Amino acid sequence: MEKYNLRYLKPSAFIFICVVLGVSLIAANKYINSHWGISFSVFAVIGALFGIINSYLWNKKPFCWMYNVPDFSGRYEGTLYYEFRNEKCEVVSGILEHIKVVTQNGSDVVINSWTKQKDGTMSSKSTSIEASIVKEKDGSFSLIHNYLNDGNFELGFSPHYGTEVLKSIENEEGKHLVGKYYTERLPFQTRGKLDLKLTNKKMYHEK
Repeated sequence: MEKYNLRYLKPSAFIFICVVLGVSLIAANKYINSHWGISFSVFAVIGALFGIINSYLWNKKPFCWMYNVPDFSGRYEGTLYYEFRNEKCEVVSGILEHIKVVTQNGSDVVINSWTKQKDGTMSSKSTSIEASIVKEKDGSFSLIHNYLNDGNFELGFSPHYGTEVLKSIENEEGKHLVGKYYTERLPFQTRGKLDLKLTNKKMYHEK
């Protein structure tokens, strides 16, 4: 994951927490220094605390109110509908099983994906290069990311880049990621649709 940044923090919450922590730590530092003759760096302690919150506590109460994005992390499974035109300009399409693992903290999100072939083997792994969580005008959230697929030379799949736009939808069946993708894979560019359901909040990677 990328280094800590503030893009998903609520500005007012961040400023409030910094002020409260700063005042409390300055008072504690003066007390400790006057009684034991030692002191600590207030900025270093605040930085360490935010590092812990950002990595481990960002999606837990009461710290989650500091952030303006939902928790996408977990393992998703579902279907991938693909489509491309072959050398005869004929449309070739089909449906395959797809697995996506989302790893998220307070400032970053990483997506790893696998598609299963019809015989159950994995075609290749895709890893996000840059991913962003976007709030739509209707109040919903989408996960948008560019990725690099490793390719699978045994199956004749070349490495390639792609883009996905996945909208978070919740219904009586649970949480879903639904959306579209396209790639620049050679010799045929592909595109398609994804419909994935959250199956486990623990991020089990496919081996």
